[in-house]
Amino acid sequence: MWQVVLLVVLIIVWYLYNARISKTQRITVNGQGVLITGCDTGIGHDLAKRLDKMGFHVFAGCLVGDGPGAAELARSCSKRLHVVQLDVTKDDQIRSAKSYVETIHKQTGCGLWAVVNNAGIDCWGDIEFCTMDMYRRIAEVNLFGMINVTKIFLPMIRKSKGRIVNNTSVKGRVSLPRISVYGITKYGGENFSDCLRLEMRKFGVKVVIVEPGEFGGVTGILKGPNLKRLKKDVDEMWNNADTEVRQAYGRKYLESQFSGLEKSPDPSYSTINPVIDAFVDAVTLENPKSRYLVDGGKGLIDYYCFYARLNSYLPTAWMDFLVDRWFNSFGVSNFGT
Repeated sequence: MWQVVLLVVLIIVWYLYNARISKTQRITVNGQGVLITGCDTGIGHDLAKRLDKMGFHVFAGCLVGDGPGAAELARSCSKRLHVVQLDVTKDDQIRSAKSYVETIHKQTGCGLWAVVNNAGIDCWGDIEFCTMDMYRRIAEVNLFGMINVTKIFLPMIRKSKGRIVNNTSVKGRVSLPRISVYGITKYGGENFSDCLRLEMRKFGVKVVIVEPGEFGGVTGILKGPNLKRLKKDVDEMWNNADTEVRQAYGRKYLESQFSGLEKSPDPSYSTINPVIDAFVDAVTLENPKSRYLVDGGKGLIDYYCFYARLNSYLPTAWMDFLVDRWFNSFGVSNFGT
């Protein structure tokens, strides 16, 4: 009997040792290709630079292929980085990007190792105010864009036994007031990724989810054109609302929800590096985690990530109480990635 116990102990020790080693071992970078969407600004932009320095052939998909973000990448990175015009809502641009990647890989002899679905836009407002066009518009980028890019590039990833890395959000694990338009796309991205991970196991392809917490102030999602669009949404919501909805809420309520928009990045973490580190692990570790929840925020705690962890254990009624008293009473911002 003791021999069996000893054997079991040795198997457990061996498994834990190998699991620890496999979590730190990285692939050898030798010019493999990585496609990244949403590289004009923020996470995609910085990740493209980091992976370029590591020796990957980076295909930086930019919404504006001749814009300032694309130009800065071309100027500051090596010749291994290729700026690709890529609007993830346009099927023809995704297929054109695939043809370009295939052409480059015929020249280099290196395969496509990873696809990083990063492109995304934000939206915010009460369900009764948000228009159906808003729901469709955000889903086209955040969810259906992710799905289409994955489906079109997946044969290349299967061939290399590489990985798909999807940028969802902590808001793919939490439900809060006024984030339904954005949140349902992130919940959908989580489910899509989990299903794909199970389907790809037989091919040796890994699927990884990265869930950034409060980093909205440093990602670009609350700056420039994105900030202008969010402000414009106020008028769109009010003008399209039924008379009864306007009377129930009032214009002052609607405007108050957006009054602190310029200050909403204040609770954000000061640098995007923890998120980039998580993406690098997802791309380069031989056996990455299935998901990376990345804490941000300013101070000791990222309230979003803390709430997401609680949400996995506490009853729904308890979480509803905490949201009502915590996020509303203490003014926790609902903006950010």
